[in-house]
Amino acid sequence: MIPEATKVHNAADAGAFGRSLSDRLLPGLTRVLVVALVLYPIGWLVYGSVRSGAPFESGTLTLANYAKAYADPQIGRVVLNTIVFAFGQACGALAIGTTLAWIIVRTNTPGRRIFESLTLVLFLFPLIMAVFAWTMLLSPQRGLFNIVLMEVFGLASAPFDVYTMGGMIFVQSLYVAPIAFLIVAPAMASVDGNLEEAARMSGAGPWMVARRVSLPLVLPALSSAFLLLFIVGIESFDVPQMLGAQKGIFTYPTLIYHAIAVRFPADYGLGTALAMGLLAVTAVAVLVYRRIMARGERFETIKGKGFRTREIDLGNWRFAAAGLCWMFFVVTVFLPLGIIVLGSLLRFFGRFSWAMFSRLTFDNYVRLFEHPAIGKAIVNSLILAVFAGLACVLLAALVGHLTVKSKTVAANIMEAVAMLPIAFPATVLGVGMLWAWIVVPLPIYGTILILAIAYVTRYLPLALRTVSGGFAQISVEMDEAARLSGAGWGMTLRRITLPLLKPALSAAWLMLFMIFIRELGMSVLLVGTGNPVLSVVMFDYYQSGELGLLAACSVFLIVLILVTTMVARRWFGVRFSQFGIG
Repeated sequence: MIPEATKVHNAADAGAFGRSLSDRLLPGLTRVLVVALVLYPIGWLVYGSVRSGAPFESGTLTLANYAKAYADPQIGRVVLNTIVFAFGQACGALAIGTTLAWIIVRTNTPGRRIFESLTLVLFLFPLIMAVFAWTMLLSPQRGLFNIVLMEVFGLASAPFDVYTMGGMIFVQSLYVAPIAFLIVAPAMASVDGNLEEAARMSGAGPWMVARRVSLPLVLPALSSAFLLLFIVGIESFDVPQMLGAQKGIFTYPTLIYHAIAVRFPADYGLGTALAMGLLAVTAVAVLVYRRIMARGERFETIKGKGFRTREIDLGNWRFAAAGLCWMFFVVTVFLPLGIIVLGSLLRFFGRFSWAMFSRLTFDNYVRLFEHPAIGKAIVNSLILAVFAGLACVLLAALVGHLTVKSKTVAANIMEAVAMLPIAFPATVLGVGMLWAWIVVPLPIYGTILILAIAYVTRYLPLALRTVSGGFAQISVEMDEAARLSGAGWGMTLRRITLPLLKPALSAAWLMLFMIFIRELGMSVLLVGTGNPVLSVVMFDYYQSGELGLLAACSVFLIVLILVTTMVARRWFGVRFSQFGIG
C-alpha cells in the first residue's frame, strides 16, 4: 500500500513535470508558428523584388526593380502624399475614437448603450460603400450636400469636393476611428477610479480629471492606437484609390496597385520593390512603440488589491456630450446608410433628384439572392470570421504574453516579426501568400483554409496591438505572485492573465470578426472559384458597375454583422470592453 505522503509527492512531481513541459513547448511552438506564418510569405515577396520576372515565371536576380521604383521622379510626391494622408487620418481617428471611448466607458452620459451599438455600425461599414456613400453626398457633380447648398445659397460651384486630400482624410478618419475606440476603450475601463477620485477631491472638474489623470494613464493604449492608425493609413488602399487616384493624388499603395493590377503586363518586381520600403516605416513605428512600453510600469493600474473603477458624473454636461455623440453618428452613420439604402432601391443611381423617389423598387434584393454564389459566400464568410478570428486572438495573446513584459532581445525580435505583415498592402501580401502556399504539397490553395491562414497572418498585428494595451496595465506583481505559488507559464496565462485580459480579448475578436467578414485585398487573389466570400461577390458587383446590387449586398452585410454581434454579446458575453452599463 502506497503511503498518502508518497501519493501527494508523486502528484506534485507530475504536476511540476507537466508545467515544465508546457513552459518549454508552448513558447517555442508560438515562436515557430509566428515565424512560419510571417517570414515565409514575406520571404517570397523579398525574392520577387529582386527577380526580373513574376514569381511564377522564369527570371534572373537583379536590382533593376529597385532602380525603377526609386528613380521615378514622381516617387517624392507619392511619399509626401502618403505621409500627409496617414498622419492626418491617424490624428482625426484617434481624436474621435478616444472621445467616444471616454464618453461611453467612463461617464454617465445617457444613451451609452446606443452609442456603443452605433460604433459597431460605423466600424462594419465596408470602405467601398463608405466611399460610395460620401461621393453621393459630397461629389461636386451629384453630391446631395453640394446640390442643396448650391440651390439654397445660390452658389455657382460646389462648396465641397470629396476627391481631394482633405476629402480622403475626412472619409478615412470617420471609418477607422472605431479602431482607436477598440484599443482605447478597454484601457479606459481599467483606469483605477481611486486616482480620479483623488483628483476630484482636490477640486478638479470632470474635464480636468480626464485631461490630467485618465488620458495620461492610458498613454500606452493611445500610443498603440496612433502608431497602428498611422501604419493603417500608410498601407490603406480603398479610399486613396477610389477618391484620390482618379484626380492624380497617388499614395504608396495605389502606386503598387497600378504596378501589379493596372499595368499590362503586371510588374510584380516593381510592386514588391515599392512594398519593401514600407517595412522600414513599420520597423521605426515598432521601435518607437517598444521605447514607450519599456517604461510601461508608470501606467499600471491593475494590481493585487484596491482596484476599482468609478463612473464620472458630468452633471448637466452629460446632455451636451450626448448631443455631440448624436450629431456625430447622424453624420457618419444615418446619412451614409440612408444613401446606401436609397441606392439599393434604385436600379440606376446618378445625380440626386426628387424624381428618383418615384422609381423605388426591391428588384436589387430579388436579383441579389438569385446570385448562385451568395449562399455559399455567406457560410464561408461566417466560418472565416468566427474561427479564424478566434485563432488570431489566441495567437496574439500568446505573443503578447511572451513579449510585453519581457525585456529580452528575443522578445523584441518576435514582436517585430509579428508586426511585419501590416507594413504590406493586402494585395501585395496576397501575392506572397499565393506563391508561398501554392508550393506546399497540401491541397489548400483555392479553399477557405488558405484564406484563414492569410487573414491570421495579415491581421495578427492588429490583434496584438489591441491586447497589448491590456497587458501593459497588468502589473508584473501578478505574474510573480503566481510563480511563487508554483504556477508555470501556461497556468499563469490561463488562470490570471487571460481573465484580466477578457475586455481586450473580446474587443479583439469582435474587431477581427467584422474585418474578416468583409476583407477584400487578399480574398480577391486567393479565393477559389468554388469557394466565394461576400467581399469578393461585392467586388464583382463594383467591377461590373452594378451599384444597386452592391448597395443591396452592403445592406445585407450590415444586417448580418449586427445580428451576429448582438447574438455573440447576449449569448456568450462578448463585448468590446467592461463598459459597466449592464
